[in-house]
Amino acid sequence: MTRPATDDEIRQIVTDYEQACERAMEERDTRLRAALDSGRRQADLVRVTGMSREAIRQALNPEVRAAVKARRQAARQGDS
Repeated sequence: MTRPATDDEIRQIVTDYEQACERAMEERDTRLRAALDSGRRQADLVRVTGMSREAIRQALNPEVRAAVKARRQAARQGDS
């Protein structure tokens, strides 16, 4: 019989997931910026991906993405 997972092991599951999502988002954003640099328009990216204009705007601008992330983290910490 296996032993029950510890609280730290369970927390690590969430941390690993969040880090994987962050890496995937960075990769996606890099590729979307490359598509824009190749001559596609922002409207094309919205239409083809199905993402909102705001999501595309954030993906194309790392500073905006960082500011949104910081606001979300601050809001989460305020909820705690």
